[in-house]
Amino acid sequence: MVNEQGPESAQAPSPSGTPAAGTSGKRTPPAGTVQIVDHALLVLKTIAEADRPRGLRELSRDLDISKSSTQRILTSLERVGLAVVDENSRKYVIGPAALTLAWRHAANSDLVSAASEATARIAASTGETACVSAVVDGRRVTVYEVESSQPLRLITGVGRPYSLFSGATGRVLLSMLPEEHLKHLVSEHVSTTGATDATDATDATEISHRVAAARDQGYAFSRGEWIMGGCGVAVPIATQGTVTAALSIYGPEARLAEQRMADLVPLLQDAAAQIAIRWRQPA
Repeated sequence: MVNEQGPESAQAPSPSGTPAAGTSGKRTPPAGTVQIVDHALLVLKTIAEADRPRGLRELSRDLDISKSSTQRILTSLERVGLAVVDENSRKYVIGPAALTLAWRHAANSDLVSAASEATARIAASTGETACVSAVVDGRRVTVYEVESSQPLRLITGVGRPYSLFSGATGRVLLSMLPEEHLKHLVSEHVSTTGATDATDATDATEISHRVAAARDQGYAFSRGEWIMGGCGVAVPIATQGTVTAALSIYGPEARLAEQRMADLVPLLQDAAAQIAIRWRQPA
């Protein structure tokens, strides 16, 4: 999104790919897990990702969890500070204890530690916002970000989920996934995204071509895909275990013309290689 720092700035819309309130959909917990824990985590994630407070009944309905179980889960989350209820509306939002979890992740993340220096250097040398993103639950999430010092700048927001099917970063991350995982995500996306969606690619063949191009080139560009007037350049970092990461810069199209983006690719690739080396080193 564009950071509000002056008259030239504007607020970005809700990130595509984030479930709209009331449309989370029913999910079946995978085999070999504890159902009540799965349900509690699902309720927590739904509250955290919602664009408005969520009520007991709609959470129970949308997640296909009994009302009594949902109520017990919400009570437990509220007790430990992971959820907060409005006494008038009786609807829930994410609680302040979630900040501690986010802070601990940032403090202890090997990826963030490996990426911080190179990402700051990229932001300083390009004058644009630089960030490291990862695939989290079928979406792209910024795990580390250094904002541009320019008055007009784009930011994504650490921890905010976005669709993998819009923007350069999403394509690069998709290009790094195993083929079966990629096919599953594409199939799920195409079946649940409306054909009139203005920001996400919705045709499986088109998505495959875009992802293949990002894989072959080793980078991807985007222009106006997730916010009007915004451009991005992304390159792969590496995959370790279950974490797949990419390095990107974002800025307004007034500063990121096509040639400018092309000129920045080698710089980003060098930084990504440095991050990958540091990320692979034992703590």
